[in-house]
Amino acid sequence: HLATGRRTGGWTLWHLLLLTDEHGSILGFDFQLGGSWAGAMGAEQPLEPRAVALLCHSMICPLGAGEPRRPKLLTVGDAALHKSLEPLLSRLGVKMSKGPMRGWGPKPAFTFPTTRVRACHVCKRYSFEGQVTACQHCRAVLYCSERCRKLDWNRSPEDIGHQFWCQRMAGYMSRTRELANLPFTFTAEVTSENFNKEGFLSARGLTRGYWAGESMLVRAPDYGVGLQGGPEKPVPFLQSGGTALPPAPPEPPMPRTFFGSWKEYYQWRGLPLGAPLAVLLSYPLTAYYIITQLAPQHFPELNILNKQSLKIHVVEAGKEFGVLMVFWELSVLLPHVSLELLFVGDALPPQLDGQQFLLQRDEQGVSVRPGLAPRCKGGRRELQFGFSARPYHLLQAPKPDLVIGFNSGFALKETWRSSLPRLQVSQAHSSRST
Repeated sequence: HLATGRRTGGWTLWHLLLLTDEHGSILGFDFQLGGSWAGAMGAEQPLEPRAVALLCHSMICPLGAGEPRRPKLLTVGDAALHKSLEPLLSRLGVKMSKGPMRGWGPKPAFTFPTTRVRACHVCKRYSFEGQVTACQHCRAVLYCSERCRKLDWNRSPEDIGHQFWCQRMAGYMSRTRELANLPFTFTAEVTSENFNKEGFLSARGLTRGYWAGESMLVRAPDYGVGLQGGPEKPVPFLQSGGTALPPAPPEPPMPRTFFGSWKEYYQWRGLPLGAPLAVLLSYPLTAYYIITQLAPQHFPELNILNKQSLKIHVVEAGKEFGVLMVFWELSVLLPHVSLELLFVGDALPPQLDGQQFLLQRDEQGVSVRPGLAPRCKGGRRELQFGFSARPYHLLQAPKPDLVIGFNSGFALKETWRSSLPRLQVSQAHSSRST
């Protein structure tokens, strides 16, 4: 499909060319801007050469990646452009529909599919600018040319070069299919190579609450800022588009019983395997797995069968701050352990720097109160939150038991050059990065 559009007044979008496939995936676009100073010159420039060039480029290098393709049929939304393009496209072997589109526009259930745009690992050239190919051995990284491949292979120091990492990455890639062994009814869909995340969320009505943060098409509210409101106001927990976490079972897990799989947890929580809440709960459940399974193996002194409290630093916690209340699930799973979570990172709101909050279960739900308080007796569930809106190496805080980074992006920020040495000098018993 090829659609055009135009506006007038002030800065003008003379033409917008948008090329999509039959499912709505964007294959390419082009536009022509002008202004009042440009008069009618911009509008008089022929559109046909731009449309043909866009079609040719999108056939060779589709915007959403994928192999080169030739359309079986092309439909154009502008009647005049449709008529003038027909003789030009016949030379390319592209067949056009008999007439232009009528009343072009998205259907009520339309959503732009999520497409991952691939890029060269070295020069960052996108796949729609030129073809990129995967490393023949590991298939984990992409290159646009032999020159970029050689540059990456021989990087200095050697432990950042692909020669050092290729075999390791091949091992990681060999385990990709293990994701398909998850017990959820939607596993096959979400692990497929052409998974459409936006379609998955939209089809299930998951566009509100914390789910909005998972979509690129819905602007998510900043739920974390609710911590700055009235201290006595209950905070809604995991409200979403028709899917919410049910009340906790009346009996907490036995102190010496820990869940080792999603299936066990879902059964205890009373959740059907078709509920996609695992997407949001992956943060607290990953922390739970580290606390109950990994830390005791390597650091017996952190075994929560003997240790009644844990101080945990969550580093580069920008995204985790957006779904803050899901961490309450840790108090449901580990009611006998006093947990203090300190969220650290310069992506956090500056006004929360240095602040602390106490989350408690009461008759109205989960309430948030500023400051900290001694742990209540009688098994009352509670959780302590703290915030530091600065890079980890600038943090001034007591020594933690654990440091956890969820997709913390070591290679994406220069501040890690200073933060990693701090972790290496035994600032914490255990550091985990996912």
